Amino acid sequence: MTDKTDSESQNPDYKKDYSFDYSQTNIFSLGLFFSSFLLFGGIYILFWGAYETWMEAKEYIFNAFITIPVIIGGIFMHEGLHALPLLIISKIPMKDLKAGINWINFTPYIHCKHPVSVRDYRISTLFPFILLGLIPTITGIAIGFFPFVFFGVIFIITAGSDILSIWKLRKVPGNFLASDHPEKAGCVVYENPFA
Repeated sequence: MTDKTDSESQNPDYKKDYSFDYSQTNIFSLGLFFSSFLLFGGIYILFWGAYETWMEAKEYIFNAFITIPVIIGGIFMHEGLHALPLLIISKIPMKDLKAGINWINFTPYIHCKHPVSVRDYRISTLFPFILLGLIPTITGIAIGFFPFVFFGVIFIITAGSDILSIWKLRKVPGNFLASDHPEKAGCVVYENPFA
């Protein structure tokens, strides 16, 4: 049986780094911030009117007792939602998940301690974006409740690094294996020897 270093020297392409610096995430998220608010805010105003939007913003969004707890709670929920597909779809035991705080950007995280399929990684990565971002935003526009749109857009922006990570993985086969990068945003991908 060859050890890891032997296999690496024989096949240097078995592992590929799809990580990126947090500075890239910040630039991408800034662009996402402006484009999301312009798009979804514009659609909302078009359907429900600027005055109604402003009144709902004054009542809910400019209220720190609502906005601050929702954003803080949503950030922690975002990470929990990353774990849910891993527990349910990938059947990862709870003991194989590691939670903590990234002190570089002061955000919580949940990582799996071993690689999962790129297919499952994509689902886990996009889950908070869909549940906390897209669904509330679209629901808010549909029912005419601007706070849903506002907080949905906030959590679309929160998922900026997730969206960027999925974009970088767009050409990677789903049966390859992916693992969160230990120090940066994004992941490392391994060819699946059993595929």
